Amino acid sequence: MIPNEVIIDLGRLRRNLFEIKRLAGPHTRILAIVKSDAYGHGMLPVARTLESAGIDYLGVFELEEGLELRKAGHKLPILIMMGVQSDEVPAAVESEVTPALFQLEIARELSRISSEQDKVTPVQIKVDTGMTRLGVCPEDLQGFLRQILSLKGIQLEGIFSHLAVADQQEHPFTDKQIRIFQEAVEQYRRFVGHRGVVHVANSGALWGNRGLDFGMARPGILLYGSPPAQEWTAAASFEPVMSFRSKVIQIRTVPPGTYVSYGCTYMTEKRSTIATIPVGYDDGYSRLLSNNGDVLIHGRRVPVAGRVCMNLTMVDVTGVEGVAVGDEVVLLGSQGKERITAEEIAARIGTINYEVCCTIGKSNRRVYVDSEGIFSE
Repeated sequence: MIPNEVIIDLGRLRRNLFEIKRLAGPHTRILAIVKSDAYGHGMLPVARTLESAGIDYLGVFELEEGLELRKAGHKLPILIMMGVQSDEVPAAVESEVTPALFQLEIARELSRISSEQDKVTPVQIKVDTGMTRLGVCPEDLQGFLRQILSLKGIQLEGIFSHLAVADQQEHPFTDKQIRIFQEAVEQYRRFVGHRGVVHVANSGALWGNRGLDFGMARPGILLYGSPPAQEWTAAASFEPVMSFRSKVIQIRTVPPGTYVSYGCTYMTEKRSTIATIPVGYDDGYSRLLSNNGDVLIHGRRVPVAGRVCMNLTMVDVTGVEGVAVGDEVVLLGSQGKERITAEEIAARIGTINYEVCCTIGKSNRRVYVDSEGIFSE
């Protein structure tokens, strides 16, 4: 078996949640985002851990994820943030999930199917306050609400929106979006009163203490121990949940002038020791880390030598004493006093920590570590 493992520390996940609760305040409910396989951390183990730790809602992107959670026995309300398509309405009604709602034709279909099944389906109105992505335009909200309230089989459960630049502290557009959302909430409450949930605070807003007056926060990346933006430094109380490790499978000592990997982009300048590890871009380790990344061996940083291949990467371990086949290699995480973060990798390849976690987490065998033991997905 290839020795690559993504380690998910569920104890850290739990501690991150407790820190989020502290930041949000004792009266703020938590909608935990576990979409996209919990950002590569594994949706089902993560959801089990968070539910047992006392969250209030689960948030996913698409219906398929919500159905998987229901099949696994999760009873908490589940928000389908993309909403549902017309052909998905029967399954959504049957599984008692909560679709985001921003299309009148979908509302009518939900009403029809719910009435046929003698059910009432909860929905949350998604308002577009400036992302220009999904949602009801604020100027159309009043008419939209009137039509929704005329339909049987639908229960308005709440209203929410998404912030475009909450990861940029003090950006004025966030204040503008929150003002627009507040006006939308006031319209909503004129129709349905104060019942239901209201939320706009994602990880960036939560970290910046913005948008928390509505009674619910919606953390994503902070749950997994990463800051919402590259330039932010997460507090020491937030711990990265994911690490990625492999092992050396070959060691070679080569003379000066030896090329390494495809394209002959790396040439040794002196007698060098090159270690090969069975990790490549098929494993989510970006090809953009060619001649640009570091890994940890024996607690020391060593550089990627040459191009990252589909399944293999070479690193230059010259000067590191005693490196041998079978030695642990850390590509994400800590070893000794050194640490490689998702933020560092993202900065090197021009992306964000979210993508690093998703691509590495989904591409490798995951091992879950907790105070109760170790188990594999």
